Amino acid sequence: MDNKFFQLNIFAQCKKYQVPLWQCPQFLFVVMGIIIIIASVSFYAIGERYVSDPRIVALVVMLVSIVLLVIAFTITRSFEDLAEANRMKAEFVNIVSHQLRAPLTNLRWATQFLLSEEFSAVAKTLATGKESEYFDIIRENSSRMEQLIDDLLTITRLKEDKVDSKKTKFSLAGLAKGVMEEYRALISASNLSIALKEEENTPLVFSSYPLIKIVIENLLGNAINYSKGGGKITIEIKALPKKVQFKIIDEGIGIPADDQKYIFEKFFRAKNAVQAAVYGTGLGLFIVKLILDEMKGRIWFKSQQDKGTTFYFTLSTR
Repeated sequence: MDNKFFQLNIFAQCKKYQVPLWQCPQFLFVVMGIIIIIASVSFYAIGERYVSDPRIVALVVMLVSIVLLVIAFTITRSFEDLAEANRMKAEFVNIVSHQLRAPLTNLRWATQFLLSEEFSAVAKTLATGKESEYFDIIRENSSRMEQLIDDLLTITRLKEDKVDSKKTKFSLAGLAKGVMEEYRALISASNLSIALKEEENTPLVFSSYPLIKIVIENLLGNAINYSKGGGKITIEIKALPKKVQFKIIDEGIGIPADDQKYIFEKFFRAKNAVQAAVYGTGLGLFIVKLILDEMKGRIWFKSQQDKGTTFYFTLSTR
């Protein structure tokens, strides 16, 4: 309901597209609607005066109104696409420049030190082992940039339908086990334990295996990253009528109540996640939602700050 009201709010839409009122697609559509009404009334008045058959007048007015409405809709839609593209470009440049600035600064600083005379002296003595710290900085920040680029490419491919979205039958539990095995070393290094519970006779899901793998990787990755200091992660899979439900529970930092409504938005990160200095692009859950919407699935969550988060999603069995 709130989303529909937002779409009808011209000023909110103009703010979203970051354009003046007279360039806003919704405002232009309203203006063209008024023009269509005036034109229709004018045609009717002229027809009443010069055409004797009222049915011909009504038909002409109706045809003219339909043609003008189609033209107005087409033009407005084109403006809307352009405005959305402009907004996304501005958002992309702003966010990516912010996300890349910090790791690039760290890389430049570490590289400058490695090329300096000071490092040469350290390298000769190898007394402090400080050089390894700078190599770690380079590795970590390179990984950050790689993750951001990978996420952006995933979003682009999803929106342009350039991913393997072919649906097949597969075991959701089997896929989850594979992802858990891939993350086993990270789970152990994070001092976490993980358990998978599958209900007996759970049916196969009918979806895209590669895309749902991305979903589980993102959800499990978040559960690990935001469970600093140990704890337990539990994955539960059970059958529902014509669906299978996936549930992942962590004992991490949780999501503040004020931030929960924004959690699936692009580039959004909760305040406590930023304060905890846990790196993230703010794109993972956006990608998860994008994929599950494409697969006609559903995702939701429950969370309490400092106590943990539970994410759920469902997929059809046919």
